[in-house]
Order: sequence, then structure tokens, then C-alpha cells
Amino acid sequence: MGFFALGFGANEAVHQHQREALKSIATVITKDTVPTKGDLHIVDLAGNSLRARDLRSHTVSGHAPRANSFDLIHPHGKAELVYRAEVDGELVAITQPRQSLMTVAPKLVVSAALLYWLLIIMLLGLRVHADRKLRQELLSLQTALHAMRVGQVAQPVLVTQHSRIFGLVRETQQLNEALASMRRHMRVRSARFARLLDYLPQGVMLIDADRNVVLANPACGDLLGIVIGESEHPYVDDVKEYELVHSIEAVLASGVSEHRELTLDATGKTVDASIVAIRDDNQVAQVLVILYDLTEIHHVEKMQADFVANVSHELKTPVTAISGFAETLLGGAKDDPAALTQFLEIIQKEARRLTTLINDILTLQRNPATEERKTVNVAEIVQTTVNNLQKVADKKHVKIDVTMPTELLVTSSPGRITQIVRNLIDNAVFYNREHGVVKVVVQPETAGFRFSVADTGIGIPEADQQRVFERFYRVDKARSRNNGGTGLGLAITAEAVRALGGSISLHSELNVGTTFTVVVP
Repeated sequence: MGFFALGFGANEAVHQHQREALKSIATVITKDTVPTKGDLHIVDLAGNSLRARDLRSHTVSGHAPRANSFDLIHPHGKAELVYRAEVDGELVAITQPRQSLMTVAPKLVVSAALLYWLLIIMLLGLRVHADRKLRQELLSLQTALHAMRVGQVAQPVLVTQHSRIFGLVRETQQLNEALASMRRHMRVRSARFARLLDYLPQGVMLIDADRNVVLANPACGDLLGIVIGESEHPYVDDVKEYELVHSIEAVLASGVSEHRELTLDATGKTVDASIVAIRDDNQVAQVLVILYDLTEIHHVEKMQADFVANVSHELKTPVTAISGFAETLLGGAKDDPAALTQFLEIIQKEARRLTTLINDILTLQRNPATEERKTVNVAEIVQTTVNNLQKVADKKHVKIDVTMPTELLVTSSPGRITQIVRNLIDNAVFYNREHGVVKVVVQPETAGFRFSVADTGIGIPEADQQRVFERFYRVDKARSRNNGGTGLGLAITAEAVRALGGSISLHSELNVGTTFTVVVP
């Protein structure tokens, strides 16, 4: 548009210049002046010449010709500029073909047109190049935004400061950095939560409103007796317990959390189940199931109840015997020397048994942290124990064979080690057969020692091997009581080994013998 406006303005300037030229000519000519230019005509309008009549008949304005006026006529289809002036008292017309920029300076016009269109082409080329570059930048920006939306790493969008989208790209990159930082923090928090959930001893399962498992930890699978898949799936694929399914459905329907204790048939474990409704806009959005394993707690409670019952029974037996024989003596049996001696021996035996039982119970309740650790010669403790039991072993014709170094020094609790050695060798002698053998082996370890006792006695049935370390548990109850045993010897031994940070194991065959092995660090 600017080029055409410029051309129109230049054309008007040529027209104006032509008018001024014709006015100037009118001031210097006479009626009889003959023009020197072939395209310039001076016509007497009052004359009868063909041109004069033609000029009078082609007046465009439609008015009578008057001096100092211009008109534009088109004789023979060509535009001519007419200027009427009064010369020597007569009205004359000065005509000349209308001039334009093309007629005055054709080369200039052609050059200007060529330059204009060349400039237009260049500008169009630059615009196309800029548009193509802008499309590429926008495509890169679109790719980066898509990567940001799906959580991928967005590649930087490279643009110059003069780019039309420089500000948008800068804000996008700052948003990308903020999102990346937020996602890193979320991944760290998610990883921490996942680790926490994986190591949580309680079973945890999150169920959405569509009854799909959103997340679950390994402990939940262990309690339910299955391996829970990581992808979303219906919770009934994992939960087979009717009572638990009924509770979950009730919470989903009512939105009221439930708490109950139930036994899982798949694993036989007793759990404390909390089914918690998680609401969103007064609707149940998710249900959180938390299973707390009560099996060990119930086992401990049962052990405590059994312990109290056993202690009561074990205390009652010697007390009853002492009371009964004392009443018999007071009732007159004391006058019989033989009966007096027999009953007093029984009372003494039951009193010793009662004392041993109380001491063993106190030993089990002793705090391991109060035991003083010092340098101990294990070989000396073993040899002293063997010497003390030698008379008992000789009565049963049991041979005690000891294999150990002359000196084995460790830093440990002498009281605990003495309990371990005494109880194991005592059991090996007591439960051995006549003319049996007890083999005691002591070996140094890297940071402690290994102690094993093997006998050739009655052995322990496989069904009882897992329970021999329980308090008051006896394999041969009648034989233990007749010998004055309390049923706490192996329990005391196991507690002593645990207090020292060691381990104890056994291998036994019926009517072949039993071997206990203790490793103390």
C-alpha cells in the first residue's frame, strides 16, 4: 500500500507541475505564438478551426469556457490537459497530453517497481523464514510441554533473546525446573514411604472406591498367605476371609470404620483388623485395612498363663508334701524314731526342691544387663562342673569324656556360662542310660567358643524338640519330678545363651542320644 500511495503522490506531483507549466506558458505567449513542442497546442477558442470546435464541445465541466481554468478531455480516447487563459484580450486554450510519472520518467518508474517487488519478495522470504523458525520453536515448546505433562524429562528449548516467544520459553523452562524439583522431592518421599511400608510389620492394604487394591505391603501378603501383585486388581483376589471381606464391604457401604479381631484361615494367624474409611466430599473414596499380628502376643499370653499355672502347681507340690508330713509328725508319728527320720528326710528333700525351684525362677527373671562381664576361663568352669557331677555319674556308671584346651579365656559373664555348662552336662548325665557316655567338647572360635554336650541317653522325640526350651516343659514328666527337676533347666540355658548373644541348637534321636551345641561370641 505504501508503494502505491507513493506512486499516486508522485503522479499528482507531475500533474501539478504540468498545470504550473501551462500557466507559465500562458503568461509569455501571444495569439500568434507557434509552439516549439509538438505535443503542445495553442488554440483560439473563438475561431472556427476543427480543434477549437472540438475543445468547445469536449468541455468536461459542462460550463462555458472561462479564463484561468483547467479541464481534462479525452479526444480520440487520449487524455489531454486543457488550460484556458486570456491572451491579448482573446480566450485561448493551451492543450497538452496529460503527463504522468510513467511518461515523464519511465526508467525511474520501472526501477522503482522492480526495487519494490524485490523488497516485497525479500520481506516475504524473511517472513516465511521467521514463520518456519517460529513453527519449529513452537513445536519444540509443544514437545517440552508434553514431556512435562506426562512426567518425562523435558529437553531445553533453545531460542534467542529476539525470538517472539522468548518470554514464554523462559517461563516454561522455569516451570519445568520447578516441576522437576517437585517430582524429585515426590520420588524421594515416595521411596521413603515405600521403604517404610515394606519394613512395616503391620499388614497395610489400601482399597479404592472401585474395590481395587491401590497399594499393599509384603507384611499384608504374609498375613494373608499370598503374594500381592503390584498392579491394581480387585481386592477379593487377595482377601479370602469372609469376615474381613464382610467388614470391608460394610465400611465401603456405610462409611463407618470398623475394628475387630479375627483368625485368618490361610495362615492360622490371629490379627487385630482396623478397617478405616477415608472420605472425600462426604463419600468413601478409599478404605485402609491395617492388620496387626496378635499371634505372638497370644502365644506370650498363653505362655504367661501356663507359667503361672505351672509355678502354682510346682510350688504346691512340695509345699503340700512338707505340710502333710509335718501334720503327720505333729499327730504322733514323731514318737516313732524310724518314721520321724523318714518324714524329716522327705521334708528336707521337698524343701530343697522348693528352694531350687525358687532360685531357678529368680534366675529366669534376672536382668541380663546387670551381669558383669569379665575374663573367664571356660575350661576351668567345665572341669569344675564335671568334678561336681562325677559322683552322680559314677552311681549310674556314666563316663564323662572331656575334650578341650587346658585354658580358654573369653570376656563374658561367668554366671551365665556356668549356668549353660552345668545345666547341659547335668541333663546329659541324668537322662543317660546305665553305662552310658557323655562327651563334652570345647573349641575356641574367632571371637568366642563352641561348647557341645552329647549323651547316649533316651533321646528327645521330634515333636518335643521345638518345645524343650519352654519353661516347665518336660519330655518325661514323671522321671523329672522324681529326680527333683523343675523343668526350667533348658529354659534357663536358652535365656543365658540369648543374653550372651549366642545360639543354641540340638540334634536328637530316640534311644540313641542327644547333642546340644552352644556358640558364644
